[in-house]
Amino acid sequence: MKSYEAMTKPELIKVIRSLEKKQGKTAEQQKDKTTRRKGMEEAFEVRVQERTAVLETINQALRKEMTARQRAEEQFREMIESAPDAIVIVNGQGQILRVNSETVKMFGYRREEILQQPVEVLLPKRFRGGHIGHREAYVVHPQTRPMGAGPDLFGLRKDGSEFPVEIRLSPMKTDEGILVISVIRDITERRAVEDTLRLQKKLLEEKVREMDDFVHVVSHDLKEPLRGIDAYAGFILEDYADRLDDEGKRYLNALRASALRMNHLIRDLLTLASISRKGSTRASVDLKKVVADVQHDLDFAIQQKGAEIRVGSNLPTVYCDPTQIREVFKNLLSNAIKFNEKTPSVEISSREEGDFHHLSIKDNGIGIESRYTEQIFGLFERLHNQEDFEGTGAGLAICKKMVEGNGGTIWVESQPGEGSTFFLLFLRERGRTQPAVLGLSGFIIGNRSPILAIIVPVLRPPNVCLIM
Repeated sequence: MKSYEAMTKPELIKVIRSLEKKQGKTAEQQKDKTTRRKGMEEAFEVRVQERTAVLETINQALRKEMTARQRAEEQFREMIESAPDAIVIVNGQGQILRVNSETVKMFGYRREEILQQPVEVLLPKRFRGGHIGHREAYVVHPQTRPMGAGPDLFGLRKDGSEFPVEIRLSPMKTDEGILVISVIRDITERRAVEDTLRLQKKLLEEKVREMDDFVHVVSHDLKEPLRGIDAYAGFILEDYADRLDDEGKRYLNALRASALRMNHLIRDLLTLASISRKGSTRASVDLKKVVADVQHDLDFAIQQKGAEIRVGSNLPTVYCDPTQIREVFKNLLSNAIKFNEKTPSVEISSREEGDFHHLSIKDNGIGIESRYTEQIFGLFERLHNQEDFEGTGAGLAICKKMVEGNGGTIWVESQPGEGSTFFLLFLRERGRTQPAVLGLSGFIIGNRSPILAIIVPVLRPPNVCLIM
């Protein structure tokens, strides 16, 4: 390239114009570059502001979550502290992580003495080895276990004394693994009450057996003199009839009638006593056949009064004592015919409701005032004179004892002049838990002195538990 001194004028002009052109392009490029840089900086600033806003939103959510978690932990701690039962929280290795004040009070330790200790320190030594295996198995298959489930267990206080406990276990999943919440209840007082009730039940059952034996023996012993009274009264009527006036004969006939009635009373007492002595032998009983047999037994009374007996086609098969259920239906059907001042009409039906058979025996008899619907099931309880309706007044007491002895319930609904409906309730399936009825072993004689008026409580077995 020539030096500027060697160039001609036209060449210099050309070079100068070229340089000016290049300089212009460079300035324009610089301007464009500056503009682009400024745009990038503005976009970056916008992104920074957006990211800052997102981070602030996240921070706010985290602060709220931390506050809520702190509040939840505080509420959880307050809940544990205010619980009426001892609460012990352990980890998967069986170390005690937290206890409440009731635990401190129940076991006698200071809080810092048992934290981080194996939970087995709260158990008598004889249970500790087996408990470790139970605890490890529970962690593998954790599930909520209610109070009373598990073997009998005792707690061990710091002073070495033992006491019966009942436990509820609840697993809780955390980031550190499974934690187990154990709710521990001291059942010392309840066990003492159960032991007392169990002893009372045993004593009452013994008294019941003694009284049943007494009634059985006395009733048998009374039969012999009654037979003698009836026999000698009959001999006098036969051998000295020509020497007796009408009033004497009436006295002797009344004596024989009283002896006969007393014999019936003794028979009913023996029946009641035999229910307790022998118990019931249960089997599946077809009630259609039972009712048919009872109708056959009462055929004379049915024909004599022209009674109409309607039996439903759906009478069930019931798990009960066949002899006793037959006696129940015989008594109820006999009463429906006897306590009636018009042509008797009796309807026997059944329906199913849930787990139960609902049986009903409905009649069109004289009815019963509502205030007597419970009284009539008392022993020797009569609402009518002997002259109006014969009987001892023990029939319904026998029915009630037999029905309840087979796990059922009996009651009556009635209005005077509108007839009565007796209801029987029995379980539908064999082997199911019996319905809740009063276990009456004995009977009340109206408002007079009771014979065997003893209520035997039905106790459930003591609860059992496992501490975690």
